[in-house]
Amino acid sequence: MPAIPEFTVRVDQRGRLRVVTVEGEVDVLTAPKLGAAVDDEEAFDELVIDLSRVPFMSSVGLGLISSLNRRLGRRDAALALAGVQEDVERLLEVTGLLDTLLIGDDVSSAIDLLRNPGW
Repeated sequence: MPAIPEFTVRVDQRGRLRVVTVEGEVDVLTAPKLGAAVDDEEAFDELVIDLSRVPFMSSVGLGLISSLNRRLGRRDAALALAGVQEDVERLLEVTGLLDTLLIGDDVSSAIDLLRNPGW
């Protein structure tokens, strides 16, 4: 039986900015860990999710990001993704999420997009 791929979520709180770094595939088994890292959304006004080490995301992960983006938008908070891999970017494009999300090449550029949305 093949080993279950490792999945980790790391949270870095910087004042009202939260950076969540994800490593591994986001699917039905792992998405709840990502959801738990952002379920206290009143604790931050800016959120960056670093996906640079996420090679695959299922519809469950896409749904989580879409829902989170809507909820944060309703309270004038903001979400940006960083380091989106090609396969995940393709899914975001097919679902129309690519046009609604801020996406930076890395965490630093994602933070810049949050703080300077007119770029």
